[in-house]
Amino acid sequence: MTITRRPLRAAVFAMLWTGAAGAQTFETANDGPPDDEAAPSRVIDLSPVTVYATRTERQVLDVPANVSVITGERIERENITDVQELMRYEPGIDVNRQTTSADPFNTFGGFTIRGVGGNRTQILVDGSRVPERIIDGTRDYLDLDFTKQVEIIRGPGSVLWGSDALGGIVAVETLDPEDLLEPGETFGGEASFSYDSFNNGTDGNLVVGGQVTPTIAVLGGVALGRTEEGELSQARADGGIYGCPRNLAFGATPCNRLDPTEEISRRFLGKIVFTPNAEHRIELSADFLNRKTDVDFNQTLGPVFSSLTGAPTGEVILDYDRELDLNRKRFALSHDWEVGASWLDSLSWTVSYAPQDYDRSGDELSTDVNGDTVQTLDFLGYSEDFLELDIQLNSSFEAMGASHVLTYGFDGDYTKTDYKRRDTLNNLTNGGTTETRGGGFNFANADTIRADFYIQDEITFGRFTLTPGLRYATYSLDPRPDADYQPVAGQEPRKVSDEKLTAKLGGIVRIDDNFSLYGNYAQGFKMPTAQQLYTSLPGTFFNLTPAPDLKPETVDSYELGVRGQFERGWFSVNGFYADYDDFIQAFYNPPGTNDFTYRNLSSVKVWGIEASAFAQIDENWRSSLSLSWQKGKQKVDPALPTTPFDVAPLMATIGVGYDIPQHGVSLDLIGNFATKVTRTSTPTRFKPDGYAVFDALASWEVVEDVSVNLGVFNLFNARYFQAPFPNTYDVAVSDAVARANPLELQTAPGRSFRLGLDVKF
Repeated sequence: MTITRRPLRAAVFAMLWTGAAGAQTFETANDGPPDDEAAPSRVIDLSPVTVYATRTERQVLDVPANVSVITGERIERENITDVQELMRYEPGIDVNRQTTSADPFNTFGGFTIRGVGGNRTQILVDGSRVPERIIDGTRDYLDLDFTKQVEIIRGPGSVLWGSDALGGIVAVETLDPEDLLEPGETFGGEASFSYDSFNNGTDGNLVVGGQVTPTIAVLGGVALGRTEEGELSQARADGGIYGCPRNLAFGATPCNRLDPTEEISRRFLGKIVFTPNAEHRIELSADFLNRKTDVDFNQTLGPVFSSLTGAPTGEVILDYDRELDLNRKRFALSHDWEVGASWLDSLSWTVSYAPQDYDRSGDELSTDVNGDTVQTLDFLGYSEDFLELDIQLNSSFEAMGASHVLTYGFDGDYTKTDYKRRDTLNNLTNGGTTETRGGGFNFANADTIRADFYIQDEITFGRFTLTPGLRYATYSLDPRPDADYQPVAGQEPRKVSDEKLTAKLGGIVRIDDNFSLYGNYAQGFKMPTAQQLYTSLPGTFFNLTPAPDLKPETVDSYELGVRGQFERGWFSVNGFYADYDDFIQAFYNPPGTNDFTYRNLSSVKVWGIEASAFAQIDENWRSSLSLSWQKGKQKVDPALPTTPFDVAPLMATIGVGYDIPQHGVSLDLIGNFATKVTRTSTPTRFKPDGYAVFDALASWEVVEDVSVNLGVFNLFNARYFQAPFPNTYDVAVSDAVARANPLELQTAPGRSFRLGLDVKF
């Protein structure tokens, strides 16, 4: 198959035209643009609100943690369509683009916060979990259409949000009907369209909300996006320090280009809100995401070479097409009740069903050592279906001269995990067919049950707030191997269960009306996954063996900070120290065996400094700063010396903005800076140089509720490797690695632009 470039933009424009035309009619009916007195100005919220930091609405500067809030307004203004762009101005947080032959679908590898990534960072969409990543899979389930805000919590969040929140939390909240309705109005909506020159990407969405009756409101949204492979204009065709041993004469993709790719994403969001009175709010919601990616896997074309000896195997790949079909669904019913009793302020509960899955398939055509033409069909299917229940109660009272806000409840889920793998070889010359099932990193399907109880008390007396919290967590993983599972003799899978008590203690001292100090101690834990516990594949030369005795990964985190909040700005500076134990290592080879399995490492320690500030200098000028410095060390075995742990270098983002309120114009110049990497976990790791990269953003409200947004990124077309850099690239590698995972594919995009149109009506 060869990917055909289809003109999707016309369809997206057609979808959005109705909304845009409606908005233009509205402007005409109101006699054109507003006068100077009523001219729109860019509103700067000096203290955004977080919900996930304490499970209660609090201003960010009033919680004992480092929390970032990225609003839907900012996502629209910067035309952000993926999670790497979302974190562009969050120093120290990494979202790396996958460019290996094992994952050629241009997916993103998850979030790394304070040096901890993968499944150790919890990802939530409207409070529901996103599936964990497996070795031969992806965790790229986020879509940013219809986003109200994104919260990023640095540091453990296990006490309030359970397992997986070991290093931090990324929580996405979607729009509600009331977000689209102006006071006194019964109908409202928004349409947007954006274009990204880096990957020729288009994204369009339309969302409307209406007050159908005095007690019923509805929301409906549809989004459609299309992207191609990104253009890495600063990557070197010669492969850089790796060289390029690909079979270019056979049409293989050069080492400075990604394979031809077409990705189509579709999203639907629907909500019905019933508000019978001021005390009750009942919401029924449905959220569907489908993302289908087709790849011409041309990097493999030509003769095949042994990964062990480097010698030709005699096989020649003629054509190879791959496809990834990813789905995330969520159906939820929630109820918020303002009880108003003497002992209970409010009660909220949500029950949700969130089936999420992906199918990965491939169709390879080749000639074998005998000259026969062979078709190889590979298939991998992975799913995690979540049935979740969250019950939260809030009580406030006065006792012993202090005010208390008590947050407590139950957080539990049942998760059904299924893994399927099938490889079919069709000899087109002699008609023979061979099928292999359960290969790769095969592991037993499993049922997981989490049942947790939590409590937190925000105690305020005078200028001091103390916030202790506890969580009693239980979990069990019950394997249910199917006919494809191949157990290693004597190591059959068995049920695993455990319980954990985690604690936190935060405090804020308000020195005066402007300055405050805060401190936070938090424990976190991460339960082992089904793949880590039950991977099993006996072989002739080696075995992949289960590890049922794995312990949960844990952390003790300490944080101290100082803040200042003023009429026209704020600042926050904090230091942190995190002590992780029992990190789980993959592919450990016990001495004297041919087994490969998982094991707990001894310890990892990460510490650093983070800072951020904002100043509204005058009516027009404003500036901002974010900074992150991290350092780490690890001890993989008690008998081995301590070595560096791979973390981000010193990074900073500095922005200067200028607003012209009477014309609805906002201009920004933003610089991203990083120092050279000097410490890595092994001496052979690639150490990227430092860089300074500048972006320019402009937003213009042409008429009321119609805005054009433009961003030019990497203004001076710098060549650089974006920090934090993945820790899987060595300086010197074999030809097999250079073919499958070229270093040059990790170069950051050169100069590119994003253009968007937003219409509110």
